[in-house]
Amino acid sequence: MAMKDYYKILNVKPDAPVTIIRQSYRKLAMKYHPDRNPDDELSAAVFGEIAEAYSVLSSPSSRKNYNEQRHYTASSEYIKPAETIGSLLNKANELKKKIAHADPFRINRDALLYSLKQLFPPDVSALLKTDETEQKFFLEAVVSCTTMLNSAQIKNLCKIMQPLFTKHVWLQQELQSTLKQHEKKEHWENYKVVLAIIIAILLCAVIFLAAKN
Repeated sequence: MAMKDYYKILNVKPDAPVTIIRQSYRKLAMKYHPDRNPDDELSAAVFGEIAEAYSVLSSPSSRKNYNEQRHYTASSEYIKPAETIGSLLNKANELKKKIAHADPFRINRDALLYSLKQLFPPDVSALLKTDETEQKFFLEAVVSCTTMLNSAQIKNLCKIMQPLFTKHVWLQQELQSTLKQHEKKEHWENYKVVLAIIIAILLCAVIFLAAKN
């Protein structure tokens, strides 16, 4: 089983002092804690990962042991993804299943984006050296999850996946198509609010004039 990157999970650098690690943990915990996201399986899973990472990195002794193990595996991790493409595919499919059963009005989209980012190795182009069939299935699962993101989050993910676009032209096309659909929907939602305000003002004006007459 691949070694988890606790520094990546907490969004801190490997040389970060414990004060920074604590600050990052508290910030992430506030966002993904189950109490703030009731009945959200995705947020609960993210919080579990964050808590696990913090329990290791907040203790000087456990952090030292972790860093030593991390050092031993570093050379192979820089050559290829820390996890096999098969493992990443399984995680992507598990995430896809969670999304399929999630309430679109209650899902924590930040937790979803966080989970998707965690699937990619530091050097995203390393994925291009993996099995092509599993690689495509993995990316298809990722794309299917983006339907639950907003346009800004999709753009964020596109930046990460940029190195894959040359080989997977369909990937860029799918993401752009999803992005355009979300942008249209979001623009309409904004216009609806403005339109509702205008209608309310006109109704008030009509009622006022009718009462005056």
